[in-house]
Amino acid sequence: MESGELRFSSSSVFREEPEGGILFDVDTGRLKLVEGTAWGICALIDQGSTRQMILEKLRSRYPNEPDLQADPEAFLEELASEGFLCPVPGGGGFGCS
Repeated sequence: MESGELRFSSSSVFREEPEGGILFDVDTGRLKLVEGTAWGICALIDQGSTRQMILEKLRSRYPNEPDLQADPEAFLEELASEGFLCPVPGGGGFGCS
């Protein structure tokens, strides 16, 4: 995993709701509902976490989960491919169009 801080793209807005969260891209109108672990990952990104910080937090919550690294990584890749996620300059890994 790369160590740079993750952030949402400049056109993305994350809003927490009582039972999940909403990602909205103001430029494209794309909407993504997130729940459970995905919601937690988005909240950590919104707080300025790195990939490593996210993984450590998940490990503490789910110590016996076998796919703990692969599943969050796949979700981050999904966010990036949908244009919701960008790296902080120098953070590497993701690019927004």
